[in-house]
Amino acid sequence: MFVQRLNAQVLYGSLVGTVTDQTGAVVPNATITITNVNTGQTREITTDNAGHYSMPNVLEGTYDLGVKMTGFRPHLQKGVVVPINTVTQINLSLQVGAVTETVSVEAAAAVLQTTKSDVNANLEPRAIENLPLSNYRNYQTLLNLVPGATHLRGFRTPSRIRLGAP
Repeated sequence: MFVQRLNAQVLYGSLVGTVTDQTGAVVPNATITITNVNTGQTREITTDNAGHYSMPNVLEGTYDLGVKMTGFRPHLQKGVVVPINTVTQINLSLQVGAVTETVSVEAAAAVLQTTKSDVNANLEPRAIENLPLSNYRNYQTLLNLVPGATHLRGFRTPSRIRLGAP
């Protein structure tokens, strides 16, 4: 009886290489990013102290390979084909470039009311219906929910509220 040998199926390829500068010196801690052209999926790694990188388990496809490092121009190599069961070696050389820094701040400023000095609170009808009120559902107990609101001594009507410290 003969047994036929079966080879394992490999679904991935690998990317390896070395990142150097224009003089041939290695560039440690450079950020390597690959982006699948068809799916947009990205992976990111950094080079080791010898400037080497190794990215195993890369799905078969065409990738854009980018490198970034402070003090160097970003480098992008398009159309890197990674076949299955193959180690693809791509060595990259970075050019010294100007260090640029971009700070982008995007936020909406809080609107400050400068025309009136009053403090108010608005309780929606749904909140009034659903909040637990003591004293047999007395609406005046809602005043205890407003920060800084206190009753004047001797008065219990909503029009006699003093805001701030007692």
